[in-house]
Amino acid sequence: MKRIHLAILALAMLCAAACKKQATETANPITSDAEVQTLAAAPACQPGFYDLAVDPATGNSFLYKVTGSPSAGPVTVTPVLGSLGTHQLLTCGGAPIRFATGLSFDPTTGVFWGTTGVAPSSPANHILKFVDPNCVSVTPAINSCGLALNLSDVERDPTTGAFYAINRGTVSPNNRVVKLGLPGAPTVNCLPNPLSPSLFLRGLTVHNNGKLYVMAVTGTTGRLLDVSKVSGLITATYSYPGPITPAPGVNIPEMGLHHDSVCVNRFITGNYDPIGLATLMTDGIPAGLPGGPVYAPLSGVLPRTVDFARP
Repeated sequence: MKRIHLAILALAMLCAAACKKQATETANPITSDAEVQTLAAAPACQPGFYDLAVDPATGNSFLYKVTGSPSAGPVTVTPVLGSLGTHQLLTCGGAPIRFATGLSFDPTTGVFWGTTGVAPSSPANHILKFVDPNCVSVTPAINSCGLALNLSDVERDPTTGAFYAINRGTVSPNNRVVKLGLPGAPTVNCLPNPLSPSLFLRGLTVHNNGKLYVMAVTGTTGRLLDVSKVSGLITATYSYPGPITPAPGVNIPEMGLHHDSVCVNRFITGNYDPIGLATLMTDGIPAGLPGGPVYAPLSGVLPRTVDFARP
């Protein structure tokens, strides 16, 4: 009788082990080596951000969502479709927003903000507000400090909710970082000090810690300027560790600048080239900042990029 009991106990233990194995396989239904390899290859974290692109032939402006970067690929570009089934920026009356110059996103409200600059931007020097890219409200920017307005590269400070932009100028005091009155009034408020007109300011981003950076470009190269949000002056300058455009065909290229503070902890760039060369996407950190210098490029994955916006 004792032997029978032991045999029954052993059979029960084998059954329990088999049931546990089956339950584990059901909860984790991996049935092939290929599936295991696919899961292992999936990136743990990829940057995600919005992209404002412009067609140089028509000036029409478009909205995309980008996932990935050269060091955290693959890069996926997806049109952000609106109520008309397109991703083109249109006024609520159906007029195209031409040569838009800036894009920002407020995650607390789900609202996109944007800018236009001088002609051929149309309407010129307006503030854009939209949830649906096919219904964009346009409001003239209010010049509160006597600048010759030429707005671009709007960005929201994630630490305060304030919006900053570049006002481009070839003479002083117009070349500077400005603070916009958004999300309230569409005012352009000057920080106390302008920057040298010899600096071609073409990209603005705000780190998750609140530091504001502007990219000054010449030819294929760029310099990251750490700009004070109080004084408007440059507090540090860093040479970006690689080219930001594919060729020197455009001496002062337009570009998008984003800092991913979550996944790769790098600056991400994308350029606008109206002469048809493949756009260049990069991510990197210059020498002098933690983790630098690092640099990775990828060609032909982005549309012609004018500005990036953090998600």
